[in-house]
Amino acid sequence: MTNLIRRVATVALAVSALGGLGLATAGTAAAEQVAYDGYLDPEEIGFYYNSNQGGCVFDLFDKDQNFNNDNFRSYPSSGTCNGKGQVVGNNTASYKNRSGDEWYVHTGPNSGGTYHGSIPAYYVGNASANFKNNIESVCWVVQYCAPY
Repeated sequence: MTNLIRRVATVALAVSALGGLGLATAGTAAAEQVAYDGYLDPEEIGFYYNSNQGGCVFDLFDKDQNFNNDNFRSYPSSGTCNGKGQVVGNNTASYKNRSGDEWYVHTGPNSGGTYHGSIPAYYVGNASANFKNNIESVCWVVQYCAPY
């Protein structure tokens, strides 16, 4: 099973268990309803506003080539947390990878920028000096990262 199919299936099962969507509606649309909700689900990666996985989170399950059009969210959406509503681009201090995949981060949009690094599967940590408040894009399979 490919990573994307595995991710969509995992997210669809999580949504189904919550009484949301049935498995018949599983797919990218169902997965997107779980991603970007301010709650870090299994198979997602989360980028946090503060160090030590503090503050609001930007959670996703697939590549995002421009963090400058994304915002940190709280869970539930009515909740409060540091950074809520702030742009994710150049505002990430830490991360948590709940997926079994390595993710590739970049300090510019579209996998550009001065620095390129990776976050191993299931890794939790603070961004290094080169990446703290400097991440602008991410992807999980290097072949899908432009300009590689």
